[in-house]
Amino acid sequence: MGKAGIDALVLTSDENTYYFSGFNSIVWDSKVSTPGTVVITGDGSIMLATSSGGRYTAGATSCVDDIRYYGSDGYATYVKAIVSLLEEKSLLKSAKIGFELGNGHKMHLNYTLTRELFNELSDDTIVDASAALWEVRCIKSPLEIEYLRKASSINVRAIQHGFDVLREGMTEMDLYDNIMSEYFRLGAQRALPIGVRAGKDRYSQSNCPPGFRPIRKGDIILVDGGPIYQGYYSDIIREAVIGSPTPHQLDVFNIAREACYAGIDAIRPGRPINEVCKVVDDYLDNSKYAPLNVYHGWCGHGIGAGVHESPMLDAQTTTLLQPGMTFAIEPYIFEDGVGSLGIEENVLVTESGCEIMSKSNSELIIL
Repeated sequence: MGKAGIDALVLTSDENTYYFSGFNSIVWDSKVSTPGTVVITGDGSIMLATSSGGRYTAGATSCVDDIRYYGSDGYATYVKAIVSLLEEKSLLKSAKIGFELGNGHKMHLNYTLTRELFNELSDDTIVDASAALWEVRCIKSPLEIEYLRKASSINVRAIQHGFDVLREGMTEMDLYDNIMSEYFRLGAQRALPIGVRAGKDRYSQSNCPPGFRPIRKGDIILVDGGPIYQGYYSDIIREAVIGSPTPHQLDVFNIAREACYAGIDAIRPGRPINEVCKVVDDYLDNSKYAPLNVYHGWCGHGIGAGVHESPMLDAQTTTLLQPGMTFAIEPYIFEDGVGSLGIEENVLVTESGCEIMSKSNSELIIL
């Protein structure tokens, strides 16, 4: 915060409140309320503002001792609870207050509450704290790495289980259900709504949820997403086919898969991220499928307490790789009527190179 010239942070998103305080609630998906807001000041003070009913959940799940609430026998409004620490620290005038305003962040407060809060801070300067937040969050601690490894282990085992029990005539939703139930059996607490797509009519439908379409012989089956373990995500892609792929499909898949591992081989501390992206692009551009590299200049994203975190693996990012950074790398090739072909791996930057946390069978699986 001092480096960024920020006097206090006001964090309203589920990811950042969890990351900085451990606070958890089952109602983050609510569009009616914001379960909690974390306020951190430059002297190291931290406070969690919540509702009267939410204070007990805050006490049970977070590491914060200073829990303030609105409602019965508390502050008059949620906003008054949020700004109370700032008032005590004389930060309601001429201070720089950082919010989650930039890329990769979204405030959870609704428009009315945001206006009310900004009115309370009208004598302060509101600044974007995104860069400062990502600078902290992009380097994972040993405990975070342990959680990410576990999430990846659950993911690869559950997807393999889903393929193992898949039979012709079962639906995309059947495959989805089998994978999801295995996630929870293996210890996940939550999961992304994973993408499952199979067949020519589905290849182009990126990030589409599963349907009740029966899976037929010859369909390329794509599974994308993963579980959440102790608040940390895994996000991988694995592909399979019932019967046999065409020689062309297998060739396209293998080129995309090889591009992924070329990128992984290029990951090492001190290297600019855009050089990794260039290695992937060069591999695909020098193949016969160069025109099908649909995401030229982008090949993945950071991963952690959020499924998509900064820094991105793209041609614009010059950030130097550091040990403890974690990424999902996912170059792929799309050809209409042939498939959306490739893999996604979760990787950790180590002191000497790169560890594949999602290591498993990544070939096109023949069922």
